[in-house]
Amino acid sequence: MDKNIDVKHFLKAHAYQNIPLNYDEAYALGVYALQGCEGDELAQKQSIAILCALHNIATYAWKHDVRSEDIHGHKLPKNSSEQIAGVCAAVFDQDIAKSINGFLMPSIDSPIMDNCGMGGDIIDTVNVSTLAALIAAAANVYICKHGSPGNTRRVGSSEFVSLHCGINTLSTRHQAENCLEQTHFCYTEALDERYKRIHQQTHCIADLPHMNDIIGPITNPLNPKQLTKRVLGVNHLIDSCIVAEAYKIMNDKGVTNLVHGLFVRGFVDQERYAGVDEVSICPGGTRVAELLNGNISVYDLYASDFGIDECDAESIAPIGDKGAFSYTLLKGGVDGSQLQMVLANAALLFYLAERSYDLKECYEMAKNTFYSGKAYEKSKEVRSFCPL
Repeated sequence: MDKNIDVKHFLKAHAYQNIPLNYDEAYALGVYALQGCEGDELAQKQSIAILCALHNIATYAWKHDVRSEDIHGHKLPKNSSEQIAGVCAAVFDQDIAKSINGFLMPSIDSPIMDNCGMGGDIIDTVNVSTLAALIAAAANVYICKHGSPGNTRRVGSSEFVSLHCGINTLSTRHQAENCLEQTHFCYTEALDERYKRIHQQTHCIADLPHMNDIIGPITNPLNPKQLTKRVLGVNHLIDSCIVAEAYKIMNDKGVTNLVHGLFVRGFVDQERYAGVDEVSICPGGTRVAELLNGNISVYDLYASDFGIDECDAESIAPIGDKGAFSYTLLKGGVDGSQLQMVLANAALLFYLAERSYDLKECYEMAKNTFYSGKAYEKSKEVRSFCPL
């Protein structure tokens, strides 16, 4: 790995001027960050500083004047999609591929999906993506759910899966592959160093949000050739279209093989400021960037598209402890807006699985699956394959 990155250039010409890195620069930064994970203290400090400095809304929203093609001899990207793609590609190539476990490679010919989100919601919600994933898995959709503990005060998917569902988030590779093959669901932990080390920066060393909030959900340790469909929840710092473009770049370079992806950013208010990293059924609706066979389209979804009424932000929030409330919902003890939001997000997985191209029909499929009790039973089945 090359240690000779231009740290000052990355900071002074990019981060401090809110200009994202191009693909090659970002790849080099990803490699440098991994040197830090291997024990290079200077690389650890400097890469954390750069990844924090680049993680801001001005960088992600930035678009340069097309007449200005370079700065200090470096080619400028059109937005932060190259920056995201480059760092993620380094993690795929230099971290996961070279890890103790390597890529997760289950013996499954059907499409395998994920619906991990970036976190950083301004509005607190139940553990939506994990609950939606269990509903889809209960309907025989293969889901390799990626996630992590909550960074700072939030209850992340890992706490919910382990503390409440009793599922081991650090199962062996063989256990995870077997679980996915047999139950249609498995969970991969972002902090599991047998797959990748990059997440140790945010959760164990810096204890700060940085670009890893975006890198993490993209770099699921499932073989990227098998992860052909997915939903990815986008946080408040970035436009969903930019993440779709990042995937398109990685597809073009042969790093990933995402045929169909939905990149969603939900809003709770009509002004579209406060939001969530999942489909919203509140008045602000959801901005979706859909990547399908190399083409990107952008559109909005609202509660009415799922055949339900919109609701306010307070009604989608968990009551009391988030993890305990989410588990009560899974067992069938919650019947309100929180459940409707979970079902709307599950509907996207049914849509990607081509069960129907009508979201209202997909919502009803998710609803029927949930009320059958199969999602809760699925969690118990998964626990039997991956016990604590």
